[in-house]
Amino acid sequence: MDFVTQKRLDQANYAVTCELASHGFYDHHVEAVDTRLVLFGSAYGWHWYGSTGEIHIPRVSLSRLSHLWNGGYTSLRDVLRHEFAHAIADTHRGLLRSSCFSDAFGAAHHWDFEWEYDPEHHISEYAASAPAEDFAETFMLYLRHNGVLPARYATGPIKGKWKFIRRLANAMAKELRRF
Repeated sequence: MDFVTQKRLDQANYAVTCELASHGFYDHHVEAVDTRLVLFGSAYGWHWYGSTGEIHIPRVSLSRLSHLWNGGYTSLRDVLRHEFAHAIADTHRGLLRSSCFSDAFGAAHHWDFEWEYDPEHHISEYAASAPAEDFAETFMLYLRHNGVLPARYATGPIKGKWKFIRRLANAMAKELRRF
């Protein structure tokens, strides 16, 4: 069984925060986001928008169990990369609530808008479920590949999203609250 332990969570969290720092995403706002191990959840993890800002990772996840039985795998690091994207969106709302974001992702970050999955526009089926998830999935891939866009994703729309993420890092480094 693939349970998340505190030791595994701490190791993955350290690795991901180092990635965030190396790309300019780890400022005092993001540093204040706590990552907590909880007993159970249906998702791989979640971020509490506008509340405590915490990222919760369940020791036992229905999503992880489902993928174990049905095939598929999502690493703990990828879950944290994805959830830290949500934390950045929460702690840097002015940068995400911008025309730059809407131009890159096709809609406002907070819209509850689902597209039909198109690999020319989305890096995963889950990315097509909402602009916020599109951002988080693209951000996760950005960190996983150290800012280098894999050739299989190098379409015009995805390149535009990648460019937004680079601009976001620059804006955060300059401590901008808006583009």
